[in-house]
Amino acid sequence: MRVRRATRGDLADLVRLEAVFPGDRVSRASFAHFIEVPSAEVWVAVAEGGAEGGAERVVGDAVVSYRRGFHSARLYSLVTDPGHRGRGVASALLRHAEGAALERGVVTMRLEVRADNGRAIDLYLRHGYEVVGRTHDFYEDHSDAVRMRKRLRGDAAHMLAVPYHPQTLEFTCGPSCLMMALRSLGHGTPLGQAEELALWREATTVFMLAGHGGTSAHGLAVAALRRGFGAEVWVDQSGPPFLDTVRAAVKKRVIELAHQGFEGELARLGGRVRVGDFGADDVVAQLRMGRVPLVLVSGAQLYAKRIPHWVVATGWDDEHLYVHDPHLPEGAERADGVHLPLRRADFARVTRYGRSRHRAMVVVHARAARRRRGSRARPARPPGHGPAEGAA
Repeated sequence: MRVRRATRGDLADLVRLEAVFPGDRVSRASFAHFIEVPSAEVWVAVAEGGAEGGAERVVGDAVVSYRRGFHSARLYSLVTDPGHRGRGVASALLRHAEGAALERGVVTMRLEVRADNGRAIDLYLRHGYEVVGRTHDFYEDHSDAVRMRKRLRGDAAHMLAVPYHPQTLEFTCGPSCLMMALRSLGHGTPLGQAEELALWREATTVFMLAGHGGTSAHGLAVAALRRGFGAEVWVDQSGPPFLDTVRAAVKKRVIELAHQGFEGELARLGGRVRVGDFGADDVVAQLRMGRVPLVLVSGAQLYAKRIPHWVVATGWDDEHLYVHDPHLPEGAERADGVHLPLRRADFARVTRYGRSRHRAMVVVHARAARRRRGSRARPARPPGHGPAEGAA
């Protein structure tokens, strides 16, 4: 038996093997897509022809998907022909999939497996995967999925326990990130679309070339301050952001007025603004203090879309920052947006947007309650640390 990359000539065998599953089968069109795109790999295990020199037979396959810009991978599917189980097919496919991921610099591999598939769960446990959670009603037949993850390289990362909430609208990445930060710091912010829209209305500053406007660092900081939390704005340049994204004078004036309003309220509420460049080490320093940074990134770098986008920093190791990304690409699951490793060496490149190369970060933190008559104010507790998967 040997393992190789799949080709379009394997499509019939790949579809045949999918019949093993009771549902949630990968279609022929999906296999063709995975074989052709750079963001996925399909591996097949083939049994060599017998003594009479028969043709090789595909007896198993593994599909791995990758997220652009991040050093993470998902084992999308792994299947073995029932007639070849117990012969090391699944282990061989798994080793090849992990080896290819390592060559891409991947730090973590994650997967979902049916909760009633004890044989598969045992296989992954033997290969060093750990259970990190459970998702109810995951499959077509409403079965649960066990979520598992394996670190392929490097020491364990330091993580904040930040709950995850994907944005439900195209333009609400900033509000979704702020909701995650506030929940991690103990606020009872409801994780839903109504709160997303409320925060978006509070924090929106900018016009886009088309469609809805987005939220600025100053606007997000004001929304956090209004809810009783501390907030600091880190920007590399003063003045209204994103003026170069619009041409009409009236639109530029709207951005300026909105920005001036946020600056005034931020000062009244005790927020701070820091003007100057910053880097990955500054993000780590804030995380070490139990603070939650919201970082502006370039959509062009991560999604090939020329849009500003917000993510939440959740952890670090020697070589990476980890982020929750509220944007889930088509076909992705919630876990595809959780604790994504971003190389520190790529931080400066990924966190610059537009012709002005604008950079921004909002650091949200708990602050001591105001002194009350006859009592002392106690400092707020920092968020818990641990390998939280990010489920709300």
